[in-house]
Amino acid sequence: MHTIFTFYIFIVMNFIAIIHIYWFRGGIWPGENKQDLIDKVIGKVVRVPGTFSYIFVICCFFIMAILPVIDYFNLYVISKTFFLILAIIFLLRAISMFIPQIAKRATKIFLEYNKKFYSPLCFSICISYFYLYFN
Repeated sequence: MHTIFTFYIFIVMNFIAIIHIYWFRGGIWPGENKQDLIDKVIGKVVRVPGTFSYIFVICCFFIMAILPVIDYFNLYVISKTFFLILAIIFLLRAISMFIPQIAKRATKIFLEYNKKFYSPLCFSICISYFYLYFN
């Protein structure tokens, strides 16, 4: 199971980082235009994030992808606390849009995408990081 969760995180987080690179380079999927992309992916921002924000987020996703692999192959001693912190972050992200005070600030389409895609994905990543933390 450790192998499955390790490489699940690696594949998913790298895929998410690649999607962010695509957006950084001007891609608009799953939107039909930039505003539609913002409404679907960010929720309620009037403009696309800046260069620094994109690079920071992309780097974070790559780091989150590689940490379990580093741990799996014992290439470097990584504190399991990182896995616990990441699990909690993804748990909070997964449940955040189900809190009415937070959800009322988001666009309707974002809430629909969150319910169908974002939240289940965050829960699955959360479970994977929790598994790596406890084993």
